[in-house]
Formats: sequence, C-alpha cells, structure tokens
Amino acid sequence: MNILLINYGTSNINSIYNALKKVKKIKVFINNFEKKHYDKIIFPGQGHITNCIKFLSKIYYLKNYLSNSYILGICIGYHIFFKKSIENEKINCLNIINENIDLIAKNCCYNTSNPNINWNNVNIIKNHKIFKKLPLNFKQYFMHSYSSIFKNQKFSYATSIFNNIIFNSIIIKENKFLFQFHPEKSSKIGLLLLNNFLNL
Repeated sequence: MNILLINYGTSNINSIYNALKKVKKIKVFINNFEKKHYDKIIFPGQGHITNCIKFLSKIYYLKNYLSNSYILGICIGYHIFFKKSIENEKINCLNIINENIDLIAKNCCYNTSNPNINWNNVNIIKNHKIFKKLPLNFKQYFMHSYSSIFKNQKFSYATSIFNNIIFNSIIIKENKFLFQFHPEKSSKIGLLLLNNFLNL
C-alpha cells in the first residue's frame, strides 16, 4: 500500500508518519507528486489556511488524487475541503463541501481567543466501517480555533462540544474522511482510527 503524506511546510509530519508506520506495514511518500496514483492520501494538521491552500494549488495531480484515492484530512487538513475559512476569508479553499469554517474559540464575554487545546469527547452519531471496534463515545486530542458547526448535515458522523458550540469532529463525504482532532496524538483509539482508515 502506497500512502502520500502532504507536507505544507508547517505540519508536524513526524507524528503522523510514525503513527502510520506503527499501525501498518506501508510505504509512505512525503510530497512525492510525480506518481499519478496513491492508495491513500493524508492532509495532516497544523498550519495556516493561507499557506496550505497556496501550497496545494501547485500540485499538478491534485484533482486526480482527490477523486481516485481515499483521503484523510486532519485539523487544517479538514478545513481545506470547505468553501472558505474565517481564518482568511479572502482565500478560496477546495470547496468539496459548500460551507464555511467558522471560529469557535472566541470568548463570549471578552475580545480574546480561547482555543480548544485539550482532550475532548467525540460522539459518533452515524455508523461507518471506519468506526470498527470503537466505542460510541471516546476522547481525542484537539488543537484548533476553527471548525465546521454542526447543523445535522449529511456529512456529519461525529460531534464534539467546545464553548457550548457543537461542531463536526468527524466528517465523511464519499472518499474523504475529515477529523478535527489529531488521531496520531490520541493514544490507542487514535491509532485504531488510523488503522481502520488504512484498511478501507
């Protein structure tokens, strides 16, 4: 199995690389865009939406990858699939999901930011084979200020709560699996999720 791991230049590549190698015997390529096809493609977390989109716009086979491979997006790698992100509303994202990423970290009483950096509950609301052997409620490690607000969308598969806001912590649309949390930093359950993704 060949996996493409995309490094935007700011992501913590070592964590996800080591986690992938731990759960399955696979070949992991980092930013090798000469190949036309990979079995799985992973857009890791950490980074600014502006830098990520500018980097992705230079990948020649990007449309082919998105349509012909299983895709995993983590944190900022989840945000890029939306129409826009309030992190920089001047930037057009990939628009696979025709909604915007909103700020969930603003303090309701003060003009300050209160990011979600912690272990938080993930509540499965719709079944999928990627959840094999997982409980309906489990904790994962989050590190973000923006997300997709839960509105009972068709693509919503798991939710979490922060600042009394319910957001989509797992989104699944066709071949795309988007996690707001960091499974590579989330112990056994996170590794199980990665393994289940690799087994799709």
